[in-house]
Amino acid sequence: MSYTKDMRRDRIKKTITYLSLLFWLCLLVACGQQEETTDDGVTYFHHSIADRNTQETQENSTETEKSEEFLLTAVDQIQESLQLYRYADGMEYRYYYGTGTRFYDKYGNRTPVTSFEPGLLVTIGDVDSEGILTEARISDQAWVYDNITRFSVNPDLDMLKIGDGKYRYTDDTIVFSGDKRIQMTDLSDGDTLSVVGRDKNILAVRVTTAQGTLALSNTKLFEESFLQLGTKIFAEITPDMEIQVPEGTYELRVANNGWGGSTEVTITRGETTNVDLDTLKGEGPSYGKVQFVIDAKDAVLSIDGKETDYEKPVKLTYGSHTITVYSSDYDTWKRNLYVNSEKSTIVINLADEDSSETGSSQSSSESSSHSSAKGSSQSSSESSSQSSSQESSGSQSEYKNRQEELDTLKDLISSMTSSSSLVSK
Repeated sequence: MSYTKDMRRDRIKKTITYLSLLFWLCLLVACGQQEETTDDGVTYFHHSIADRNTQETQENSTETEKSEEFLLTAVDQIQESLQLYRYADGMEYRYYYGTGTRFYDKYGNRTPVTSFEPGLLVTIGDVDSEGILTEARISDQAWVYDNITRFSVNPDLDMLKIGDGKYRYTDDTIVFSGDKRIQMTDLSDGDTLSVVGRDKNILAVRVTTAQGTLALSNTKLFEESFLQLGTKIFAEITPDMEIQVPEGTYELRVANNGWGGSTEVTITRGETTNVDLDTLKGEGPSYGKVQFVIDAKDAVLSIDGKETDYEKPVKLTYGSHTITVYSSDYDTWKRNLYVNSEKSTIVINLADEDSSETGSSQSSSESSSHSSAKGSSQSSSESSSQSSSQESSGSQSEYKNRQEELDTLKDLISSMTSSSSLVSK
């Protein structure tokens, strides 16, 4: 009898132990799928290729978002991402785009990403298997008034008067001035505004006082390739495109199929600067020498589908090339390499997970002689899956460290005078 009781006690203890282990296992799994929300309220998505198996979970959690309208709050052309404000929960979400992402204006016509300005109401498409948006559209459900100079703000009534019209703003209304967000009461008489609204409600206001227009002509040779303007603007070239640019002096670079060149342009507030791309095509196919530095000893480099020896600089025509790195110890790394200069160095850090979040797109898009990159999901539609699962570490300190690394990298890039190839999506 005593022996039977002891046996029962042992079974009960074992059962409790198994249930306890199961509980903690479930808890750990749940923690691994939590969102990482930083101090600025933005939810960042995971960028690891290895986490593609969690894509279904992420797609289910964001399915309602895809049919919604969002307010575009930021466009990062270095990391190639859109930051969107969701009215349903007051959160901001970051989505990444690539060369395969289709951008449409409110009439359904294709348009470059440079047409997507903070303050616009937009809708988004699905996220592909690599975590990249398939499309983004400017909503036709909102009106946009540009070049507004006659306005007044009544903070007591939460009212913005435009000409003789009266419009109401709310806590959801966002006012943009350059890279900053300001209060409605910070607007001054000398400002020129772009206002977005629906019916009599103001959705967003953007101060456009210090902007000018860059207009390109004879674009055919370079269409579907990219332009680089200074260190912050990297955009696909479309027929006779025009883009709004903060005033200042920039180096404009274009390249495609061996043709390309650069010139200095000055953008003046309220004026249009015209550039004829025929003057930049050069006399014949141009080439750049690219030195690849890869941290894996057994790494195999493939360029445009051909295995390539990278012990010495590789000679490539100006324009876009597909580069792939294979290693037995790491996930396959794949990017589009955009060559638009005579010499450059591409550093591929397969083993450095942090560098994958700070690297290739930033350094490449900024004409630096560095291009860090284990697969920064920001820099390639071929290896990101940031929307496949939300940031699982839950560690704000890790995010801040990555941001500090990114800031350091940007400072380094700004100080460099040598040009480089560009790694883009």
